[in-house]
Amino acid sequence: MQQIAEHYAKPIHGELGGSFARVNDFNHKFFLRWGKIDFEMFHGEQVNLKVILKVYRQHNVCETYVIDTDAYDIKWNSHRRRTRDFYIHPFSNSFGIINCVKFSFLVHKDERSIASEKDYIFMDWRQLHSDADTPQYREINGLHSTQNYYRTYELQAHELQSDVDWINHHFESLHLVPKFTKGQPNHPYHPKRYIHDLIDKVIHNKHEFQDKLCTIKVSVDCIDDADFASHLIHASEQGVFVQCLVDWRKMTMTNSDNYARLKRAGVELLGVVCSPDHHLIEVEPDMHTKFIIFNDEDCILGSFNITFDRWWANWESGMTFHSQGMCRLLDNIFQSQRGGVIQRYGVDPFSQFNLLYTFGRHTMQSGENYLPHHAILAEINRANHSIKISLFLIGELLGNYNDSVICALINAKNRGVYVHILFNGHLARQGKIGIERSMEEELNRPLLPVIERLRNSGVIVGLVYGQDDHAVPYSPIHSKYCVIDDYIVIDGSFNWYNTSVFSHDLVVIAANHEVAKPYLYEFEQIQQSFRIY
Repeated sequence: MQQIAEHYAKPIHGELGGSFARVNDFNHKFFLRWGKIDFEMFHGEQVNLKVILKVYRQHNVCETYVIDTDAYDIKWNSHRRRTRDFYIHPFSNSFGIINCVKFSFLVHKDERSIASEKDYIFMDWRQLHSDADTPQYREINGLHSTQNYYRTYELQAHELQSDVDWINHHFESLHLVPKFTKGQPNHPYHPKRYIHDLIDKVIHNKHEFQDKLCTIKVSVDCIDDADFASHLIHASEQGVFVQCLVDWRKMTMTNSDNYARLKRAGVELLGVVCSPDHHLIEVEPDMHTKFIIFNDEDCILGSFNITFDRWWANWESGMTFHSQGMCRLLDNIFQSQRGGVIQRYGVDPFSQFNLLYTFGRHTMQSGENYLPHHAILAEINRANHSIKISLFLIGELLGNYNDSVICALINAKNRGVYVHILFNGHLARQGKIGIERSMEEELNRPLLPVIERLRNSGVIVGLVYGQDDHAVPYSPIHSKYCVIDDYIVIDGSFNWYNTSVFSHDLVVIAANHEVAKPYLYEFEQIQQSFRIY
């Protein structure tokens, strides 16, 4: 008998809260309503569940979201689960009003995901268009349920383990190339050029082998870029299977036409809802990974969103790879973000290369997970003579034993390690960001306490600003890299504060002198190109 998620879980009821206002990065106001769904689970809490929310609007448009759940009322053979808060935008400028909100669900059991047979109604037209200030409640049942066609996919753990072992015996097989934006989007070595060249490569491959499944998988916080959206749509029209995962806010709270064009073109576009509750979280976590996989043989990752239209002047960093093994490791992350079960494999913290994901299941010999913040602290603590860092943001990032990245950097300096950090100057200070003020007023803003501590301890701290004054003070630094002892590189999407531990983020640790050289050059070039305070 075919397994269905309904054998393991039953949706009980849904709640829809009243309307409230939120603003996006452009200070545009959106009126949203929060929602929750509860489930009865027929097994212990080791059985997980994810929800696929489907918001149907006018003109046959469906917006799809992936939502995590948390366990409560836990017993040995049963428990309940509730979705983390998700948010519905009742009226979209691009697609109008909502007709209905449905959902399916995925049960995670025995390392595999099992889809529900049915899509269930979360809220119907009447409830969605009742008084916006009146909360709605609905008992979930099979009335008007329809067939669920959403499916997930898992990779093979043994194959991922083989990839990790091979890479660490054959580092050169990664064909790793560092990439830097340098505020020059039209430069031939800019990541933008690489991305568009690789999209064309996949299209060409589809033309050459028409029966082959050719794919582009995008997992990037924000992809609000006209050239990128147009090229993905063209690839889709040429028969390439294009899938995009973005943070739910970027897809929902936007008036941009780029997301709307992707939806109209039938490209799979999913909003990932990341809204855990934890006392260490400084700001709202998000789906913050930034990687693209091209045809399962080429990939790129780094600090950059695909927003080159808007943030072209930023200085960012990343890496490209021509490696099927690396693509599989990233695909393991991608498929889990779509709702599948992330696969477990072993890693060695002392190996030449590691790819680490905040919700990954990469375990050390002890059986404990080895995660991005563990690696950052471990590498700093092992530094022998130098640590050079370029960071968008830093906070009191904590390890498993309440050890702090700030303390680790200060301790490194105190044991004789040369520690030099370049920060985004605008974000290194207290007070409201993104508002107009003179440069004199900007420089009089007090430093964040953690940065003040670093400076007072004798760590060399540079606050980077652009060469020219702007109405809103601007720093080009959005990178998140570190070079230790001139050969160990840490890079990725992970900002060095506690929120990143609860966001979808990743880092690469690569111990290789040739990889480190362009990072060291970039570090010096920043100091020569910008104002440092």
